[in-house]
Amino acid sequence: MKFLQKAFNKHLVNKITELGHKPAPKPENEESRLKDIKDLKIIEENIDKSKRFSSFPRLAAALTECDKAAINIVDDTVQHCKVNYGMDVVENMMMKEIPRELSICAHVLNNASKPLVINDLTKDSRTKHVFELDNPIINKSFPKFYAGSPIITSNGYILGSFCVFNSEPKLLDNSKIEGLRMLADQFIDLYESTKDEYKKGIKSNHTKEEKVSGEYFSSSTVLFCDFVGFTKKTEKMQPGELVEILDTFFNGFDKIIERFELKKVKTIGDAYMAVGGIPDLNSNHAERVVLASKEIINFVTGINFQQEAIGNESWHVRIGIHSGPVIAGNTSSNFDIWGDTVNIASRLESSGEVMKINISEEVKKLLPSSFNISNQKTVHLKNKGDFEIYSIDF
Repeated sequence: MKFLQKAFNKHLVNKITELGHKPAPKPENEESRLKDIKDLKIIEENIDKSKRFSSFPRLAAALTECDKAAINIVDDTVQHCKVNYGMDVVENMMMKEIPRELSICAHVLNNASKPLVINDLTKDSRTKHVFELDNPIINKSFPKFYAGSPIITSNGYILGSFCVFNSEPKLLDNSKIEGLRMLADQFIDLYESTKDEYKKGIKSNHTKEEKVSGEYFSSSTVLFCDFVGFTKKTEKMQPGELVEILDTFFNGFDKIIERFELKKVKTIGDAYMAVGGIPDLNSNHAERVVLASKEIINFVTGINFQQEAIGNESWHVRIGIHSGPVIAGNTSSNFDIWGDTVNIASRLESSGEVMKINISEEVKKLLPSSFNISNQKTVHLKNKGDFEIYSIDF
């Protein structure tokens, strides 16, 4: 049976290639990614026999209201379906192992660690050629909708995709996509917890001299707050006076961050940095960061009333917020976070409006519809391209 399946898959690859199909390119970190797959021994494990893992796809299908769900691992040549829900006997046989050239999940490996959603597979350039094969088996079993969230290890490498399928095209709202992402994170966290040797390997990646430990978080929200015109103010103030006013502001910010159950990262000069979604995984970190930002602006406004009453200049801040993956950990005794999400949040702050909460489109997607969001402008961020900046109106 396995020989026949391989022959059939080879036939499909040849036919679909003739139609112009192009497989997903391999990511730049492919060698390290494959090493993580090998170290975790996830392809060899029969996780579909374990109740701890077999319930995940059923939950994903129910959450997203899709027909089917699967956990697929993509190695150098094959996509391995480790556990699924909703597939019949024929689909089980076909999807157990398929060539990487035919894998939709292989595209998730290059999707910047974000979920991949294809509302209509019959029209998307990456998948439409499958439907041009006019094969009755393919036509019956191949879905029309796909959403896949990357399965990301603690080392930050994508093993494959936790995905859902539907027999007809559909739209999936942001809350369901975020729920799928959280399930993918919970799955890999649970699986890694069963692999003591792998966890030891993560720790050994860092030397004693560096004293660095880090963990990958697939979704977080980073806040940057900076005082406008700070340099000019320092020229007019005594050192003690400057330290006192900054201490007043930052102590107030600390209390706000703590109240909204966020985590302060650090202060750099007059800049204040915090993050939501770390270390506790939750889906409303963007909302809590935005609400904390509103309180920060209100706090600065209150301090300004006092400053103006005694004849001092008022202070103004810019706030930039972006959501995305980060690496969080400790260098010696100091907590810190790293990654593009941090850099983009900082650039949104410097490009945003004063005394406004400036957010990215990624943050906007995670906020409830009750928030009043307006479009400010499009800005060009160096090495990142054009970004839409939105503001929150309270």
